[in-house]
Amino acid sequence: PGEQASICRVLGWLGAENAVPLLTNLLDAPAPVANAAAEALKHLGRDADAQLLEALQEGDSARRRVLLPLITARSGASTELLHCLHDLDPIVRCMACDALARVGDPSVVPSLFTLLADPNPRIAQAAIGAIQSLGSAETEALTLIAARSPDTQVRRAAFRIIAYFGYASALDLLIKAVHDPDERLRDSALYGLPFIDEPRALEALLTASNHENPRARAAAMRALGQRQAEQRVADSLQRGLADTDPWVRYYACQSLGKLAWEPAAEAIASLLEDKAGQVRVSAVEALSHMKGNAAFAALSKAAASKEPDMQRAALLGLGLGKHRSALPVVLAAAGSPDSATRLVAVSALANFDSPDVTAALGRAATDSDEGVRTAAIGFLASCPTPEATRTLIDLLDATEPAERILAALSVPSDGRINGLLAALATSDDELSPRLTSALARMHRPEATAALLEALSLPNIPARKAAAATLGSIGSALSIEALKLAADTDTDPEVRRICALTLAH
Repeated sequence: PGEQASICRVLGWLGAENAVPLLTNLLDAPAPVANAAAEALKHLGRDADAQLLEALQEGDSARRRVLLPLITARSGASTELLHCLHDLDPIVRCMACDALARVGDPSVVPSLFTLLADPNPRIAQAAIGAIQSLGSAETEALTLIAARSPDTQVRRAAFRIIAYFGYASALDLLIKAVHDPDERLRDSALYGLPFIDEPRALEALLTASNHENPRARAAAMRALGQRQAEQRVADSLQRGLADTDPWVRYYACQSLGKLAWEPAAEAIASLLEDKAGQVRVSAVEALSHMKGNAAFAALSKAAASKEPDMQRAALLGLGLGKHRSALPVVLAAAGSPDSATRLVAVSALANFDSPDVTAALGRAATDSDEGVRTAAIGFLASCPTPEATRTLIDLLDATEPAERILAALSVPSDGRINGLLAALATSDDELSPRLTSALARMHRPEATAALLEALSLPNIPARKAAAATLGSIGSALSIEALKLAADTDTDPEVRRICALTLAH
């Protein structure tokens, strides 16, 4: 199988059109070979399209699983894909929906609607996704028909499509469904209402926020968070903060946070002591979206909580708020004995701009926890400041594998290039090759220009490393610079390296 897979890859690279029949037959081989054959057919492009479509239509479920990911808009495979919608394998039916969405032929939308009743929820979900992706002149009418179906599953799916497109023509159907005894159908209707820009849609939501059923009230609170911030919406949500049901309070907090309704900050802060854990965490998340002093004070208090989930959510909120006065709190959390808390604190620190942050990330890059180290190095890699560059250079000799640090130093940016060039001014024989390697890995003209500049620095170790690295780049400018240095550099070792590099 290993040799067959290798042969498939070679045939794909060569683009051998006459290999299509062989590759098609290998689609029925064991998985490694079949996948390699499929990938090779993909590389053949249009030359293999006809055979691919034939194999798709005539193949069994196993073959279709291999072929369906290869189908693109170019292949024009709508007919064959519609055939796959009736495959006995639910995975094939699901993959066919995804492929139809990629092909982009809106004429298949009516066929996709028939799958809304599929007993497998994954297939119904895939059909909804494809319908939403394709759209068509018929979609609205078909959706309205589905929304009147006697099948509750089909109606729920139709309501999701209505929510996606915001069909105002479906408003009466949604309002009627708000009173349906089926809770899931009612939830779907409530979720669709905020996406219809009609006064009656908002009125229905506000009415539902006082529904006798707590699940309906919770769904209404969640939906109101999708509306624009206005007083009536906020008033309803603030009443929800005092609801007897914890999930109503949860979604009321969440929606007020989405709307960033600052007047509710104190009321939300009071829920940091709520007896329901999900409400406490939701309150912290809501406060994270608010910029006022009340929200900041509440988050600072929550960051000192003994409840880990609440503390971590508060730390992230303080990071999102970017209050400079919150920095000491987040820095302290970065030294927590709990690794999960340290990881969250590192993520929050990335939102602040301060030398203290760079130093803390440097310490976190040597943390005993792998996740904390990886996150810290990632944030340092994305920060182009001279301090971040210097910190990464210092980490090359730390316990973390140098290759990971070198990869972080190789993330291109103007600030990083300038920082590496500045470090080359004083680097020794051990460090200089690492710095020039980082510049070469960027594959940017600006980085190559920095290497050319390093070749003329007063620092001899930097010139030696630059000479060796420029030789591996081999551009015309590099060759000319090496020739000049081989003749004129004041250091014999630099001249020797240039000469050897040119000789190769």
